[in-house]
Amino acid sequence: MTTGLMLERDLTVRVGPVELPARAAGDVRIRPEWAGLCGSDLHVFSTGAWVDYWPAVLGHEVVGTVSASDDPAVPVGTRVVADSRYGCGDCADCARSARFCANLTWLGETRPGGYATELDVPAGTVYPVPAGLDLDVAVLAEPLAVVLRALDGVTTRPDRVLVLGCGPIGALIVTELQHRFPAAAVAVSEPQPARAEAATRLGATVVAAPAPDAYDLVIDAAGFPGAVAAAFAAVRRGGTVLVVAIGDHPIPFTAQQLVEKGVTLMGGIGFDDEDLPRALAALAERPQRYAGLVTHRVDLTAFPEFLATMPGLNTGKVIVRCQA
Repeated sequence: MTTGLMLERDLTVRVGPVELPARAAGDVRIRPEWAGLCGSDLHVFSTGAWVDYWPAVLGHEVVGTVSASDDPAVPVGTRVVADSRYGCGDCADCARSARFCANLTWLGETRPGGYATELDVPAGTVYPVPAGLDLDVAVLAEPLAVVLRALDGVTTRPDRVLVLGCGPIGALIVTELQHRFPAAAVAVSEPQPARAEAATRLGATVVAAPAPDAYDLVIDAAGFPGAVAAAFAAVRRGGTVLVVAIGDHPIPFTAQQLVEKGVTLMGGIGFDDEDLPRALAALAERPQRYAGLVTHRVDLTAFPEFLATMPGLNTGKVIVRCQA
């Protein structure tokens, strides 16, 4: 019997038996070893947003081992990362990338996800983990894929970069910036002490009050109310503001201000098909650089208590151990 963390309609969570549907043709069954906790998971836990079945088993950052497969390309025993995107596959936006699909859904929200001892996913949505890469590092592949795709939009080499926020995504951004632009001076604005210390360990300079008009590139990885306005104030004329965090606040500057400052404003969303393999290759090349970003490893059975008492914004990356 599969065991999973279930979110009920009343937003309570519990660990117990999960009745998986019969494995569909073309699906493989995975025994998750680790599943990452994403900010979007926390949003669903607190609101129930996006879920269309109950009780829901969340978890879309999943790495594990194939335990049943009818696909010779994905044999039993293969260590894999699952692609969590489910686009409609029919619209013009999907023809460009599933990340642009207006009907895009995610693993855990429309079908049982990775906070469980087993799950089923289409065979075509898994990617092999490079030999020698520990699975508790490979579980970072999806958030790193998001970061890689977002930074691909930066086409001009910056000399000075400011990152707003050093949570899990912000820390991955700092790490990737230093790899791509080793000569750039990377600063981080982060009020939470533990996260500020993490930024310092990564080699960034922590600034309490970013100077105005000072940075070639400013990246919003925080999403707090006013974050994009703060990024716009900090970027120099002709610079770039890249928004990666998902915030629901309005952007309080005018089109005239945007035009007169000559700033490029970009939004980074999701990842493309090639980005998970790219992320896995980067993790395999520099595993020690990324391993330190994980601050909490939580057993599946202890996950409800952790969610109820988690130390909020002072956490780094949290990953859940799915097998006892």
